Amino acid sequence: MIRLHINPAFSALLQDHHLGSYHEVMQSKVGEIVEENEHRDVRRLQLAEQTIYLKRTKSEKASSAFESYSRLRLAHSKPFKEMLHFKYLADLGFDVAEVVAVGEDLRFAIPQRGFIMTAEVSGEDLSQLYLAAGERDRQRILGQFGTLLGRLHSHGFYGSTRLKDIIYAGKPDANSRLTLIDRETRNPYPKRATTKRIIERLLINIRRQAQQGEIFSESQWGEFCDNYCDSLSSHAKIQNETLLARILASLQHNGKIRQSA
Repeated sequence: MIRLHINPAFSALLQDHHLGSYHEVMQSKVGEIVEENEHRDVRRLQLAEQTIYLKRTKSEKASSAFESYSRLRLAHSKPFKEMLHFKYLADLGFDVAEVVAVGEDLRFAIPQRGFIMTAEVSGEDLSQLYLAAGERDRQRILGQFGTLLGRLHSHGFYGSTRLKDIIYAGKPDANSRLTLIDRETRNPYPKRATTKRIIERLLINIRRQAQQGEIFSESQWGEFCDNYCDSLSSHAKIQNETLLARILASLQHNGKIRQSA
């Protein structure tokens, strides 16, 4: 069984480049390889004037399908779940990458493989912009990042979010826009937002960021906490100073605090 959804705005473009069917997309060798391993490949495609990113899984875990069915939900491949997550966030007013097409094939209701195509987002990789910025702009960036995470967590979306998962347009001191380009593929559905869960998931997210090299200063974390707490919904209020103390204690234990410039 094949599930395939194509954004009508891109249908003619895909047809013109022989990418209008599930099998054409999965078999295509078109484009520049961005990443390739035993589990998936990522390609950058230049189709006329449009740049598109294609992610394909080479296999899917049956255990993920059983987990979905145990929760009374349809089983989907990772790319299909990423599309669902994008849709949930877009419906809530978040800026996300535009989905061009998504597809998956199933055998006996178990996803085998899948793909997602997204349109390139204009702007800069936020992790690179942060590294090139001065101290005051770094604080602004962390504050804006805090606002985004606070909004996500208020709506029950706790998946790991790093600076490298965001495309940044505008300037740190004016007219900035943060667009999410990589999203959760295990569980794309919102969960109930509680103060305990929000803090626990935030600290997990922060430790993962630090392990992957995204390390910030104490003053930057202070700006993050101010904005994060301000953006939380009213039913999950957290004190800025309390949250900052929890974050610093967690990171200092592992030596993951950047010295201010």
